[in-house]
Amino acid sequence: MIHCQNCTTKNSLDREFCWKCGSKLLVHSGAQPFDSVIPFMEEHVLERISALEYTINLLNKRVDSMMETIERVAASNFIDHTMIETLTDSLESAGIELENLEAEWRKRIDSRILETEEVDRLGARMQRIMDEYRGSDRKQFGLWIEKSYDLLVAERSPESLHFLKSAFEHDAANYELGQLLAEVYFQAREYASARECLSIVLAAKPGHFEANFLMGLIHQHKGNLNEAQAQYEMAIGLKDDSSAAHATLGSLLAETGNRKDALKHLATALKLKPSAPVHFLMGAVYYGLGRHKRAIEHLRKATRLDPEFGEAFYQLGLLCLEMNQLRKAQECFKTAQALNPRETRYRKRLRSFSEESTGPDQLNGLIRDELRLVKCWGEKRAK
Repeated sequence: MIHCQNCTTKNSLDREFCWKCGSKLLVHSGAQPFDSVIPFMEEHVLERISALEYTINLLNKRVDSMMETIERVAASNFIDHTMIETLTDSLESAGIELENLEAEWRKRIDSRILETEEVDRLGARMQRIMDEYRGSDRKQFGLWIEKSYDLLVAERSPESLHFLKSAFEHDAANYELGQLLAEVYFQAREYASARECLSIVLAAKPGHFEANFLMGLIHQHKGNLNEAQAQYEMAIGLKDDSSAAHATLGSLLAETGNRKDALKHLATALKLKPSAPVHFLMGAVYYGLGRHKRAIEHLRKATRLDPEFGEAFYQLGLLCLEMNQLRKAQECFKTAQALNPRETRYRKRLRSFSEESTGPDQLNGLIRDELRLVKCWGEKRAK
């Protein structure tokens, strides 16, 4: 007997097609008796052979399908590339300058990839929130979470708050949901509400790095510098390799006048992850210490890492002006003005390193990357 590879029905060895489903039997022995053809082969061996042949057949079909897909993609890429070449030639013929076309194209691709990663990350967070749910009405809870997800993806965060709050009131022990809600409140500058959510999260998970770090940021924004420092130190204790935590603590220590320790933490942040904003803050600290050459060195590194960092060019210009490097200062002012034409402060050439330019907001980009904060509305892409 042989089993059909499709419906597993037993068939006699002289059959070519299954009597039940009509599938072609992959192994058949003709009309001769079993014992006269392969006297020493057990029935289960034939079944294994049938299964292997069936698997190989499926594999061949998948390989053929993949080859067809590859050919279609290759043909599509050829057509798209030809269209781009034609479009480029037409634009150049019309006298349009296309020097930065490829750079802008690659920049946009990178932006789209980052957006896709953010959406995927948010989806994973929503799944963790659902996994943590322990209430009795999972259906309603799921509807709130699904609606808030759609609104966050659409960058309609103010509207998502209603559904996130409803879900959190329904399941206040869900620390994953509390952390997400705190992030949305924080980026909306509703610090009191964010703090309430984080207090619940930390009561359940005292060792939650992101919650400790975010609580420190809230204290700093509210002017509670001692509490902020304690939270940052707690966060660093939980994750000593956090560039953002060291950088933010360094920024806070510089604000309180402890420049020596500030430099240590900022230097540690740079070792962990080179960053234009951290070099900028190093420049500010060195400027406060009267070490102008070191300040200029770090500001130049900031502008090299981020050629669109207008504030760094502006401060570098002011320092060059103080050092009587007039030509370099003029170049920096011109670049800063070109990058931010609406910034009237750049025309006035005020005192170096105002409180606004060295505050915690300067590290928003680094903090976002470190904490992987949910993307919210009205944000300027930090460099």
